[in-house]
Amino acid sequence: MFETTELQVLLRDFYELTGIRTVVFDAWGEDILSYPQERPEFCRLIRSTPAGSEACRSCDRNACRMACRQMEAIVYPCHAGLIEVIAPIRAGGATVGYLLLSHIVQGADEEAEWEQVKKCCAPYGIPETLLHSAYTGLTRTPYRILQSAADLLMLAANAMYQARLARLAPDSIQARLSRFLEQHLHEDLSGERICREFGISRTSLYHLSKEMFGCGISDYISRLRIQTAASLLTSGSLTNAEICRRVGIRDYNYFFRLFRRQMGMTPREYRRKYASDARSLPGASDDSTAVEEMKSSHAPV
Repeated sequence: MFETTELQVLLRDFYELTGIRTVVFDAWGEDILSYPQERPEFCRLIRSTPAGSEACRSCDRNACRMACRQMEAIVYPCHAGLIEVIAPIRAGGATVGYLLLSHIVQGADEEAEWEQVKKCCAPYGIPETLLHSAYTGLTRTPYRILQSAADLLMLAANAMYQARLARLAPDSIQARLSRFLEQHLHEDLSGERICREFGISRTSLYHLSKEMFGCGISDYISRLRIQTAASLLTSGSLTNAEICRRVGIRDYNYFFRLFRRQMGMTPREYRRKYASDARSLPGASDDSTAVEEMKSSHAPV
């Protein structure tokens, strides 16, 4: 769900700052809002051909899937040889849409960039004079501006949920699944249990998870557990063993390996780096100490 009136203001402001057309896609990759609303002549020309129109839709869908999977702003070449930037819009742990910066030409090497566009658009059978005229009408965006715009786009996408410009419909299965995972994170969250809870098949759960999180449900639960653990490591005095219990991981050695793989450092290193009062926290002890604590307690975690 999007607050389109307020979102339109955001898109307008973004355009005023960058001069780049900004588009909002829904979770299925369909454009629902843009500023300016009218596509540039170059895009209209490409979409006037059946092959070009289908290539545009396919390119948009692929970009959305890529952004959902990587969960960050991505700069990529579109099928017509232009540059675009896309960022996922997240709400309640799920991807609910995408922000796109479209139809970008850097202009650093006009001849080489035009040759690339001409080559990419050759299958659409558009007369070269028409294509070139439309291409020259596109705004040039130097790399330094493009890089800054990409950073701003990701910040805007992240802020939309906090500003309530984007949210999950409260009764949607996406919202209910997101709440269920957060509320039961410390429990067993097998695929079978989730399927029973929502009355869906494993295939349906897989597709729902791919749509929402960009990955399978098991991978997302692992990611959510480590993200929650990282937050707990820096926001309180819980020991590593207690954090394991809170996030539903039963084996500390597995937690240790998973955390290091996802975060690029051990739990101890993460706590020391990001907790301002790390020295005073009981959980700031060596990771091996926490392992021994887990072994001695025999408590299910």
